[in-house]
Amino acid sequence: MRVAIVGGGATGVLVAAHFARRFGVAAADVVVIDPGESESLGRGVAYATDDPRHLLNVRVANMSALSNQPDHLYEWLRRRGSEDCPTPFSFISRAVYGDYVVDLAREALAVGQARHARASCLDIDERSDGVRLRLSTGEALDADFAILATGHDAKPTLAGIPAEQPWNDGALADLSADAPILIVGSGLTMVDMALSLDRRGRHGQITAMSRRGLLPSAHRPTIPRSVSIGEVPLGVELSAQLAWLRGLAGRFAAEGADWRSAVDALRPHTQRLWRAMTIEQRRRFLRHARVYWDIHRHRMAPEIEAALRALMDSGRLEIVAGRIVAAQRIDEQIVVDIVRRGGGAIITRRFARIIDCTGLSESPLQSANPLLRALLERGAARPDALGIGFDVAENLSLVGFDGRASRRVKAIGPLARAAFWECIAIPDIRLQCAQLADALSAETGPDGACATV
Repeated sequence: MRVAIVGGGATGVLVAAHFARRFGVAAADVVVIDPGESESLGRGVAYATDDPRHLLNVRVANMSALSNQPDHLYEWLRRRGSEDCPTPFSFISRAVYGDYVVDLAREALAVGQARHARASCLDIDERSDGVRLRLSTGEALDADFAILATGHDAKPTLAGIPAEQPWNDGALADLSADAPILIVGSGLTMVDMALSLDRRGRHGQITAMSRRGLLPSAHRPTIPRSVSIGEVPLGVELSAQLAWLRGLAGRFAAEGADWRSAVDALRPHTQRLWRAMTIEQRRRFLRHARVYWDIHRHRMAPEIEAALRALMDSGRLEIVAGRIVAAQRIDEQIVVDIVRRGGGAIITRRFARIIDCTGLSESPLQSANPLLRALLERGAARPDALGIGFDVAENLSLVGFDGRASRRVKAIGPLARAAFWECIAIPDIRLQCAQLADALSAETGPDGACATV
């Protein structure tokens, strides 16, 4: 079976690793298409940071790249002799995790379990007997299945606001040590940026602003709890779901646990919960409940919470609930008009730089990826009903404008977020990889030859 994986970040490497282990060298030809160098496959944007204070927000015990080997990462760390992970319940840096995924890719390439096509994929033509991928090198690559694993797309700038993207090389260039900086957004990306500014010796005022001014919660030692899918109120109104979750948290707290145990117990069922919602229920969740889910679900490591609290206590970091109503560059500064949450008079502040930490791009129509744009223009893909991602079927098949699911083009990881919501973290992605490998295995003969689909 010939499998072409588009994207060489962490998502693409996890797909390749699962397929290589599921089929073996003799039964599958797995090629990863990515313009980067082979030595950096797997790192992507998420794990390219070199700041040791940028920690994973998931414990090592839950970050193995392989769904059937939960201790794979911890054992790798022990062989490496890492002092940053005394137990599987520690939080390691994103840079170290990047080394881990890069090592996984390097191993697969070395033993021939996968190969690397150093190019960008510009288009995919689906045929009855397979797919043909057009590459930036001018070559064409034929495969039985194409798996889109491009990860997070580049994000357009904030409308009308001269803001920098957080990880652009020039985002913090030519700034004095005491320059005042405005960060738009108060989530985990803001936390990383504030810590990076501190590490670089910048002692100017940092203002972080979001609509509600809420910070991510922190991890604490938890007592594991579980709930069965039969207990989860699928398809009911959001108010009933919220009441049930609060009741669950209260019950767990009475047993000595806390709300974190309730949120973690719900995690295995969140995709089912999302898919059981109507479009209107999903729309209401995004409008009213998403921010509260995010701050409880996507938590920061205790060490990060302590460092952030120190910045706030010193007065160097201010969290503001509000929104920007106007921003313009005047000479070397950016003059910003702000309205605080709840209304009131406009406050005018001056900053040397604005950093956009509001999150990642969601709308497919704003994508700058030539492959995704080509698929949209030809009708081979379409946005989901809410415009927050691609329309993807339950079996991970890309859905076209005619409403038909592709037989041979699959989307995995962040590209499938609109269909599954909780599918952008490594624990979710690795499960998708295993499920997809099993599903395609059922469509092949005993020798790996692709059967008629």
